[in-house]
Amino acid sequence: MFKIIKNCPLCGSVKRSEVIKNSKNIYSYFLSRILNLRENFILRNMENYKCKKCKLIYKKKWLYPKFVEKIYKDYQPTHPGGLNTLKKNFGKKKFIELAKKYIYFHSKKKYEFSDRAKREIIKILNSTNNNKNNYIKFKKKFIEKLVNNDVEYIRNNYSALSNLIDRPKTYSQFSGFKSHEISSYLNKVVNLKSINSYAEVGCPLWGNYNYFKKPWIRQYFVNTNEKNFWKTDKKISNNCLKYLSKRIKVLNKKKLKQIDFVGIYNFLDHLENPLKFFKKEFKDIRFYGIICEDFDLSKKIDCQHFSSWNYKSLIFLSKKIGYTIYHKPLELSNSIYKLYILKKNDEKIKDLKRIIKNV
Repeated sequence: MFKIIKNCPLCGSVKRSEVIKNSKNIYSYFLSRILNLRENFILRNMENYKCKKCKLIYKKKWLYPKFVEKIYKDYQPTHPGGLNTLKKNFGKKKFIELAKKYIYFHSKKKYEFSDRAKREIIKILNSTNNNKNNYIKFKKKFIEKLVNNDVEYIRNNYSALSNLIDRPKTYSQFSGFKSHEISSYLNKVVNLKSINSYAEVGCPLWGNYNYFKKPWIRQYFVNTNEKNFWKTDKKISNNCLKYLSKRIKVLNKKKLKQIDFVGIYNFLDHLENPLKFFKKEFKDIRFYGIICEDFDLSKKIDCQHFSSWNYKSLIFLSKKIGYTIYHKPLELSNSIYKLYILKKNDEKIKDLKRIIKNV
């Protein structure tokens, strides 16, 4: 069920500096069901190493493909983080719906379903953009009571709390990666007039298509069929791909041609072989925009993520594939994420020639 990862998947080194534990979440629970093993046993076996050479954090043991695929086929076939960017999945109405589900399923002793509603309630509360003291105190007490299954308290208070839920925080899973902050950063880094094509991989609903919505820019979503990720298939009920704008053309990697800019948002940490992805499947790209959860900010690693990336490991990757990281990464405000822009090395030469020409 587990295979040992002997070498760093980025640089090949066997030297490791530390062991980092995984956080318990819904995917560790799914794996306990799939493998018929205790959740804590799975988390211990799938602890993470930090490479001494390139600083990539990666799993010391990983799952065989048939177990990975089972997660995304049988247990979580749709991407909750992507679907949560839809307006219907956030707000007062959704919160009330989830609270009623929690109360109902708990009363029927269907704890798997009541726990699922509980997790969704906590996500909404923690993602609400409300910094007023009355909300913060109310939220804290409500979550404590919810975790302890104080059903009577939940029943008597969910309606009042719902009135304090307004809009989601920027960069929460209910917002995705669309912001003025990212747009301003891209304005400094990329000349949009030189971009003729833009594509994204990963989740169709998380990215920044609107920023690249210009008459001259062709837009694509590239379906990579990555095993360790949610499938993008319109045949699957409530799949994220169904909500993608019709102006965006869906490609598979076999039909991939020259793309000027590719956005990779919260996807890199799912790849077991990142070098293959960049060197074979996406080798002729001018710019990459990469958003990663930063361990130094989040202080956690989830068991479904094969790796965790940082500035040093992305510098190593960029050199390996012939790119340079533009300036420093943008730390996205009040979040656990950083944005990196990788520019193909021959683009630097073109930029220099333009500067000399204009002198």
